[in-house]
Amino acid sequence: MTWIEHLLKATKESESPRRYYYWAGLSAIAGVVKNNVYLDKFYYKLYPNIYVLLIGKSGIRKGPPVALAKRLVSEVGNTRVISGRASIQAIISALRNTHTTDNGGPPVTDAAGFLTSSEFASFIIQDQQALTILTDLYDGDYNPEWVNLTKGSGAEKLKNPCLTMIGASNEVHFREAVPDNALGGGFVARTFIIHADKKSTINSLTTAPKETISVPKMAEYLRILGKLRGPFSFSDQAKAFYDDWYTDFSGNEYVDTTGTIDRLHDHILKAGMLISLSRKTNLVMELDDIQEAISACQDFVPGARRVAMGGGKSVSAPGTAILLKELLARKEHNYSISRVKLLQKHWSYFDAFELDRIAESLEAQKAITQKLVTNGSGQRELYYALCPEVIENYTKMKKE
Repeated sequence: MTWIEHLLKATKESESPRRYYYWAGLSAIAGVVKNNVYLDKFYYKLYPNIYVLLIGKSGIRKGPPVALAKRLVSEVGNTRVISGRASIQAIISALRNTHTTDNGGPPVTDAAGFLTSSEFASFIIQDQQALTILTDLYDGDYNPEWVNLTKGSGAEKLKNPCLTMIGASNEVHFREAVPDNALGGGFVARTFIIHADKKSTINSLTTAPKETISVPKMAEYLRILGKLRGPFSFSDQAKAFYDDWYTDFSGNEYVDTTGTIDRLHDHILKAGMLISLSRKTNLVMELDDIQEAISACQDFVPGARRVAMGGGKSVSAPGTAILLKELLARKEHNYSISRVKLLQKHWSYFDAFELDRIAESLEAQKAITQKLVTNGSGQRELYYALCPEVIENYTKMKKE
């Protein structure tokens, strides 16, 4: 069982969405390895630091995964943990000062930090420059010595900055905290926006869970990861698979105004390094690591775009158009494509949650029907088909 799998198993009775704990676990790994490991992309070094925002409605239990990540990184004690309500100036000051660890380890002299908040909107006190500075500090290889010039204190220098962040917010507060200039390729493009719409389970917690997580025990493996140094490499299979994915990905056009798609390749490699570290310490990305990273990153794209662009509860117009176009293009209209195939083929337009909403809306309009069909493997899958009237109207329009 991998470290992440153990974390998910130990928290399975928590109401918080599973994907929240998954990304909280990856952020904790990123927080302790910092920029000590990296992937050499020849023109730049890619570090595994990540920014994660857990987005969901109030009461969906966003706080526990964030708190767990903070406790894990604090337990290791090899980096600064900055939490609570903070101004960007206070964060810069904390990163600039030498940090003495509580566990007797060597002091932290580089500008490495783990930023955490259960309410992101209140974490960054209103400052027009806050997200711009966080965006700048994200790409550590481009800023080995980051300089901030201020009127009061002159030049503030940060040596080898490396920030990892995990925060949480609902959609309304997210839109209040993130201005429009951070939505089109800046802060949002660099952030894993993990959206969830419902709790993973219903549990009143009046009875103690059968399994609980031991932070000190989970931190033992993180301490080992914190001592790793050096470059990552690919196994031959992982390299070939990623190259094929990248070629196919680059040959397609995607509709995205947030910049997330443009940075997806590096998001995948960052996630791949972290997933690899959750399994082993040899600094080699294997095929399974890359496959899981691609799946995890493609999964968050539609939700990220919906949240960033203020989609709210409305059904995605581009996603609706894609589903109708796919069904119209098929020679057979009798349940010839499954939900799974649609999600695999059009991952950039909708996730499972969004596809279900689109399908329900179209079914209510009597445009499509949905049906559970047994596939070739004997499993029951949801399939979609156009209603006869839609096909007839489309055929008539095409002739005209």
